[in-house]
Amino acid sequence: MTGASTGIGYATVRRLAAGGWQVWGGVRSSSDSLQIERLDGVSSLRIDVTDDEQTKTAFGEVADSRGRLGLDLLVVNAGVLVGGPLEYVTPEEWRRQFDVNVVGVASSIRCALPMLRLSNDPRIVVVGSINSRVGVPLLSPYAASKHALVGLLSSLRRELGPTGPRVTLIEPGAVQTPLWDKAREASLQINRDLPAAGRREYDGFIQKAVENLTGSTSSGLSPDRVAVVVEKCVARRNPPLRRLVGVDARLAAALNALLPEKMLDRLIRRFRSGKY
Repeated sequence: MTGASTGIGYATVRRLAAGGWQVWGGVRSSSDSLQIERLDGVSSLRIDVTDDEQTKTAFGEVADSRGRLGLDLLVVNAGVLVGGPLEYVTPEEWRRQFDVNVVGVASSIRCALPMLRLSNDPRIVVVGSINSRVGVPLLSPYAASKHALVGLLSSLRRELGPTGPRVTLIEPGAVQTPLWDKAREASLQINRDLPAAGRREYDGFIQKAVENLTGSTSSGLSPDRVAVVVEKCVARRNPPLRRLVGVDARLAAALNALLPEKMLDRLIRRFRSGKY
């Protein structure tokens, strides 16, 4: 599993290990390695998904350990969030967003596929977001990366065919994870860094974003709830292609499916700007 150090990743590693799985958790630091190795049945791997050589080496360690048993399950969770008004997001920030959230996902799957093919019933679970269906102001890089996962995984399923690994995209709503704490701090920093014209144009969106992100960290789903869904999807004979998690995710998906796009644009803009 990639992105195993905190939040959904750590909760999923812990739950799978408690259920009897032999688990490898991908982390980026020595301290994170020590933390997850305190869990019975869990080994750590040093993986920065933007480093292709490190990713190959990590999956090579798993291959050496498993041999012809192969790999039964790959859970891809590593991700970052880049936000801000599009006209102020730099190309470097866009590249970082896609390097982790899209290229990193593809690289992890690519390295795991030879081992997955050795398993009798292999599975791939990718942790995405409701933002794979609904874009909101100030999150265009993040939403674009999550939308990209839909195309990536749809193409992958059709490449692998019915005999390949079963692929599921998990789409949670608000979750109590450090990612959103970081996003809140980033939103405040964006507001501080914007020129006066930018603050005049986007201040309402940014203040509302900070308010919503504060709510996400206090009232969002526990990461354990998402881990339970991952475990249930893996246990199903025919796992879903996409699985929404959380009332807010299901509501947003329903509105996205039912409302005309222009009406949804107005609704989201009014809600996210705080102007009713």
